[in-house]
Amino acid sequence: MDVNADMSFNHFFIINVDAADKPFELTGGFYRFNNADFTPDGKQVIFSGDIDSLQHPDRSLENEIFIINTDGSNLKKILGEEGVSYTSPRLSPSGKWLAFQYGNTSFVSIPALAIIPLNGSVKDKIDIPFDRSKGNFVWSKDEKYIYFSALSNGGQPVYRADITTKKVEQLTDYNSGIVSFDLVNNKLVFVKTEVADPCEVYLANADVKNARRVSDFNYSWVQTKKVSFPEKKSFINSNGMAVEYWIMKPANYETGKKYPLLLEIHGGPSAMWGPGETSMWHEYQFFCGKGYGVVYCNPRGSSGYGLDFLRANINDWGTGPTNDVLTALDKTIAGGWADTSKLLVTGGSYAGYLVAWIIEHDHRFKAACSQRGVYDLATFFGEGNAWRLVPNYFGGYPWEPATKAILQRESPITYVQNIITPYIIFHGENDRRTGTTQGEMMYRSLKVLGRAVEYVRHPAATHEITRSGNNRQRIDQMLRTYEFFERWINKRSF
Repeated sequence: MDVNADMSFNHFFIINVDAADKPFELTGGFYRFNNADFTPDGKQVIFSGDIDSLQHPDRSLENEIFIINTDGSNLKKILGEEGVSYTSPRLSPSGKWLAFQYGNTSFVSIPALAIIPLNGSVKDKIDIPFDRSKGNFVWSKDEKYIYFSALSNGGQPVYRADITTKKVEQLTDYNSGIVSFDLVNNKLVFVKTEVADPCEVYLANADVKNARRVSDFNYSWVQTKKVSFPEKKSFINSNGMAVEYWIMKPANYETGKKYPLLLEIHGGPSAMWGPGETSMWHEYQFFCGKGYGVVYCNPRGSSGYGLDFLRANINDWGTGPTNDVLTALDKTIAGGWADTSKLLVTGGSYAGYLVAWIIEHDHRFKAACSQRGVYDLATFFGEGNAWRLVPNYFGGYPWEPATKAILQRESPITYVQNIITPYIIFHGENDRRTGTTQGEMMYRSLKVLGRAVEYVRHPAATHEITRSGNNRQRIDQMLRTYEFFERWINKRSF
């Protein structure tokens, strides 16, 4: 189902770290498991997976929560039902309480956080409401709180939920991201990313007071660099929803001068960007260092703003999100420092889609770049391993008349003849997420139309090329993008 001939399964093993022992396979079979946690006495393991399903593992979306003895005996299902996914099991220190998440199997949803007594059942479930996507669950030693992190408003703060009052308290700010953390002896150790320093380890009290940095992976290096800091703004979009955006001026900005402005767009479409998101740190600073301004926003459909905002692009991947990102661009231009003859746009994955859509409907940009994008939704359904985005966002399948009409309306390839903006397209030849046909089709169409287009397909690269891919290819792609932009913004016309 994921267009890859190799199948992969996640299983758990136990090994005695104090002896030269062989790993003992705790799970097995044609299944995938995750989120294992020992009971406090070390005699049992709790984990999630989908043992009940007889479907192919790529087709089954449910998850159950199980408990098993460490010798592999007495497997017992704690939670599980059709159409529901139970994930992230985490036992309290005494073993009395089990925290977990549950929700439907749609990708366009936010799982709920709940607790039950370990020896209870789903009817004993206590929900802790919080309208954000959550993860990294850790219990306090006194079992009063559950700590977790959540994407929210451009950051990834740490929160803690009081299990008695169900009140959720935010412990860190929106201007940073807590990538991972743990709580030991009333001390919180965590990894933080922020614009001032892309990644360091910190130690703090349980309420995250008196935090101090205990590592120097990037801090000293950043002190020798000139960094551009984002300015946060917001507006109300056509749906009446608040959209947040960030403006980054060139690193050597001088009042009165005009600068090229690059509109950066995130993928997903349910990703979220902001000062607490680490993956774009280098790209933003690179372009600001080269004398460009950068603007980015979280349009409707982004994570970090609750379920209604997340689902605000259902059946609307093009027009609505375009309105949001272009409004952020327009409001940045209103600041007076952007050179409107040197506007640029780029994005990857879903944002590669949106870049194509934008330059088909708006001709203000001097040049554009799409990375690993989707351009024909019907083909994407057949080729990409993220094909479930089609039924989840558009309500059906390409052979159903109503859905077929929506997919044609929402596919950039339908409007390819309208592209006159110089355009560079990137794809990885092993990209199974979106599928290589997407980039090939867009490039071939524009070549036949005689438009200014370039296409780069990186050998062996996957969908993760600009995040965890080959460093040489990542640098190559950024430099090619910069060269392409420079070439076209310095022409008199195109």
